[in-house]
Amino acid sequence: MKVCIGGTFDILHAGHMALLKKAFEIGSIVYIGLSSDEFVRKSGKEAKPYEERKKALEKFLASKGWKSKAFISPLDTVYGTAPFEDFDAIVVSPETVERAREINDIRRRNGLKELKIYVVPFVLANDGIPISSSRIKNGEIDGRKRVKPMKVCIATKNEIKAEAVKQVFDELFDFEIFYESVAIQTKKQPFGREIFEEAVKRASSCKNCDYCIGIEAGIEKQHGIHFIGQIVVIKDKTGFTTYGKSPSFQCPDWLIEEIKKGKEMKEAIPFEKGEESRGAIWYFSHKMDRLELTKLGIFMAMLPRLTKNF
Repeated sequence: MKVCIGGTFDILHAGHMALLKKAFEIGSIVYIGLSSDEFVRKSGKEAKPYEERKKALEKFLASKGWKSKAFISPLDTVYGTAPFEDFDAIVVSPETVERAREINDIRRRNGLKELKIYVVPFVLANDGIPISSSRIKNGEIDGRKRVKPMKVCIATKNEIKAEAVKQVFDELFDFEIFYESVAIQTKKQPFGREIFEEAVKRASSCKNCDYCIGIEAGIEKQHGIHFIGQIVVIKDKTGFTTYGKSPSFQCPDWLIEEIKKGKEMKEAIPFEKGEESRGAIWYFSHKMDRLELTKLGIFMAMLPRLTKNF
C-alpha cells in the first residue's frame, strides 16, 4: 500500500513518531511530504532549515528500520501532491483530518479513487494537552513533562463552578496552576440543545490560557421526561476539545411551568436562605450539592485526556 503523510517535523516528538509508526505499519511505501522552507515562511512559522529537518527525519527512520521504505520530498502547499498522485492512504492527526477530506474531494473531482484516511489520536503531554513542536520550543513542556505553570480560565463568575474546576484540576495535576474566572454573557435559562451550545460558547471565549472551561446547566427532554443537568466543554490552547456531562435528575412539572414563565431555575425554586448556591440537587435531596455534581461533569470531560485507551 502506498501511504502519504506530511508535516514540518521541526522537532521530532512523540506525536510525530506515532504518525510515522502508523504510516509504516500499514504502508509498503511511505511518501513523506516535508514542508519546504518557503512553505514554512508562508505559513508564518519558524523552523529549522529543510535540509537539517530532512537529515534528522532520515536518522530517525533509519533507527527504526524504515528508511528503505521512505521517500521524502518537499511539501510546498497544504495539500502537496496527495490530490493527484497514485496513493492508497493518508495518515493524519485529528488536527488535519479535515484537510484529508478536502484532498479526497479534489481527487473525486479529478476522477481518482479516494484515499483511505487513518487518523492517529493526539499524543498528550502530562498536562492533558497535545504535544507540539511549538510547545516544546516555548519551554512549556520537555518531552511529555509540563515544566511551566499552567493557566486555566473558567468562563464564569459562578464561585461554585470555579471551585469545582480548581478541586478537580488540583487533584489531577501535580504542577503549579493559575486560575482565572471570566464573566461570559449567555442565555438566561438554556433548554435542550442550547445547553451544549452555551457550554461551547463559554469554552471558546478565553484567550492566553492553556485551558478554557465552559460549564452550562439547564433542562433537556428525553423520552418525554425533563432532566436537570450540566454539560462541560474543555478546550485547550491547541483547539483540542473534550466533553462531559454531570449526572442528571428528573425535573418536576411545577418547576418546568415556572421556567416557562421566564424565570431562571434559581428564581423558581424556593430555596431556604443561604442555600441557593448549593443548587437544585441540594433543594431536592439535602444529600448532595451542586459542587459535587459539577466536579463529576468536569472529570468526565477530562477523561479523554487521562487515558491512553481512549
